[in-house]
This record gives sequence, structure tokens and C-alpha cells, in this order.
Amino acid sequence: MRLKVFDTIDNTLKLLEDNNERYHLIEREIKRYLHELFYDHQDIIIDINSRVKSSSSLREKIIRNRFYIDMEDAQEILDRLSDLIGCIIECRFIEDEYKVLQFLRDKLDRQLEDGYSYCDSNPNICIECTSQQPQIQKNGFAIYRLDGYYLDHGSKVNFELQIKALVHSFWGEIEHKLVYKNTNYYVYDDFMKELLASIKANLTIMDRQLNIVYNQMQDMSMNDSAITESSFEKVISKSINDLFTMKMNESIGFTLNIKSTSTILGHYIFIKDIRYDTGNNDRISSLFRTFKKLNGIHMDFEHELIVDGEFHSSDIFIHTLGRYLLSVINTDYDWFVFFNILFAIEPGNNMEDFFLFMQVIENYMIDNYWLNTSFIKLPMQDSEQIHRDLSLFLAQSLAAIGTIKIIHDDKMIAINKAFVCFVEELEKRVISYDDFCHYKEAYYEDWCSHLEVIFK
Repeated sequence: MRLKVFDTIDNTLKLLEDNNERYHLIEREIKRYLHELFYDHQDIIIDINSRVKSSSSLREKIIRNRFYIDMEDAQEILDRLSDLIGCIIECRFIEDEYKVLQFLRDKLDRQLEDGYSYCDSNPNICIECTSQQPQIQKNGFAIYRLDGYYLDHGSKVNFELQIKALVHSFWGEIEHKLVYKNTNYYVYDDFMKELLASIKANLTIMDRQLNIVYNQMQDMSMNDSAITESSFEKVISKSINDLFTMKMNESIGFTLNIKSTSTILGHYIFIKDIRYDTGNNDRISSLFRTFKKLNGIHMDFEHELIVDGEFHSSDIFIHTLGRYLLSVINTDYDWFVFFNILFAIEPGNNMEDFFLFMQVIENYMIDNYWLNTSFIKLPMQDSEQIHRDLSLFLAQSLAAIGTIKIIHDDKMIAINKAFVCFVEELEKRVISYDDFCHYKEAYYEDWCSHLEVIFK
């Protein structure tokens, strides 16, 4: 004979299914109402999430909480289930949880005899927000948890409202999966408790650190003079990423991760236009006017880029690496996306923009003054020829690597340092240009081995 408890469970799940549409309508109404309450206070919340209790969760809860003993039938179980509908108001930081609670207490200024409160804009939604908060859970941790109900044609449908900072939401996921929903038997409970408590403590510290950073950024946004080079460069990079991710999606129907490309372009624009000319407010204003203009035009991320004119430079580094990049601009999609965005942002024609880009990259990788003062013990003609060959070494080796990683900021810094060390070591060995030519192939292979270490 089947246990009665399973008949109770089946009846309750059937009733839940029969009322599924009704409960979801109420869930959406509660969520919409909460969004309306916080419409003018988006600074203290991030999002509002909601759900209706699932069948699997309800089945487990009926047994775990012994509802089949304490309640007479399926209707009573659903009527008394405090979290039939669940809502979570997510805020940024732990200190914001109390601000959200206080806001609710201020807005829900009408109180009923049962202790629940509402406001005139929607008297059907009632929340018990005067109780002591936060509550202490069985695990010893605090939570802001409020009971509520929705009046649906005179009958009450219960919901539970939680207020959680991001770190508490993250912690809740960990605890729910590792502890609450884990049925394995552990013999090291004390150790696990201490470990989980340590994780929770670290998350709290992280919350405080992020709060300090956030407040500092808010202060900086209100005081332009406080914005550092790094933060301004990140603003440029974020603007590029947000704008061109949208443009790519409009053009080809999906988007790639272009964060690295945006970071490179943000850094490139910054070192080219702003770092050494902090008073160039016209260029800064022009840059953001360009972003605004590009927001309203179509961009093509599907068809080939056209770079008009012949590319030639007397500088062997620019000429060699530049010709390589032009050869792959429409076959390597990373380079295609990069130059597509660069050409859209920069004011000149594509060839002018490309040539200027190559000059900036060369200046970033090679200190020409340093290079031109190396090998000064040799005759001028010999030293000049070695300088040219070494620049060619660098350009050819970068073309051999080929990927867009060669212009990542950390890679360019590492390349610059490695190239300096390589040239200084070479300067100790080479006694003439003829001597250099005799071992040129070996020297090039040696340099390539240095470069490969950077790109491992």
C-alpha cells in the first residue's frame, strides 16, 4: 500500500500545476510593482529577480518541513507556503541592503492590523517590513528576508522578498549547492563549516574593497581633475567596446568578444592623442563626438576593407610590418575588425590612418634615439646599416608571429625590453658590419627565440 504522504504530494503538485498561469501572472505583477517603486532610485539596486516555486522544489519541501503532517490538504499547503513566489532585490554592496529596506519602509506607509504594510499605488501587495532585520539563519549568517502576500480577489497568495548584495547572492549560490542541496554525508563537518565561514568572510572583505573602488569612481566622475590617465584610457576602451559590439551585431547578426581589441585601440588613441598633450580637450571632445556620430551610421563587418593608394615607407620597420598587415587585413578577421574600427574612429583616409598607426607602434616598440646611439664604436656607415638590419629583424619576426597579440600592450612592453637586451648583447660581440653579416642568420634566429618566449 502506497504511503499517504505521496498522495498529498501528488495532489499539491497537481494543484500547483492547475494554478500555474495564475501564479506566474501574480509573480510578474509583484516584480513590475517593485520596479515601479525603485524607478527613481536605480542607484541603490541592480536588478529584481523572481520565480514561482517549482514542482521538484515543492516536493522536497513538503517532506523536509513535514507539511504532510501539519497541514490537512493540498490547498492549505499552498496557502501557507511562505515562498510560493520568491523575489530577490539585488543591490551592489552589503551596506545597500539596509538602504533598500529603509526605502521599502518609507514607501509602504499604510499598515494593516496583521502588521503588513502597503502603499496606495497598489493595495493588493502587502509586505511585513517592520520586523527585526536582518534575520539570522540556521547557518548563523544574516539575511534580509520579508514575508508578503498578494490579494487576488480576496484570497492571499504568499511571496517571500529577499534583499541581497551581489556577494551575498554569490554566497547563497555556493551554500545552496554545496550544503543545502547536498545529500552526501561528510565526516568533516566542523572543517567544512570553518571553510565556508572563511569564504563568507573573504566575500565580505571583497564587498568592502569593491565599495571603496566604486565610491572613488563616483567621485572621479563628478570631478574631472581627479580622473587618472589609466581611468580615462579605460573610459575610451569601454566606449569603443560598447559601440562597436552593437555595430558588429547590427552588421553580421552576432558579435565576437572584442574587449582585447577595444583595449588596444583605447591605449593606442590615448598614447597618440592624449598622454603627451593633456590639454588637448578639442581632441577629447572630438573623439566622443565621433562615437556619437558612429552610433547613428551603419558599419560593415562582412565585406573587405579598401585601403586606397600604394603603401611605401623609407623606414624599413614600418615598410616591412606594414606590408604584411595590409596583406592579411582582409583574411585575418582579428586584424580586419581592428582596422575596421580604427578607420571608423580616426579622422583621415584609411591609408593616412594606417601609416600613422604604424608610426605610433614603431615609436612604442623602438626607442629610435637609443637604437641610433648603439654601435657608436663602429664606422657610421656600418652602424647605420646594422640599425636598419635590426629594425628589419624586429619587423620580420613580428610578421612571423602574425597575430594581433603583437600589439597587445603587455606584449609590446615585453618586446621592447627583450629587444633592448638583445641589441646591447649584440653590441658587445659585433666588431664590424662584415662580421655582423657573417652571423646575421644566427643572430636573427637568436632574436626569434627571445620573441617566442614572450608569445608562449
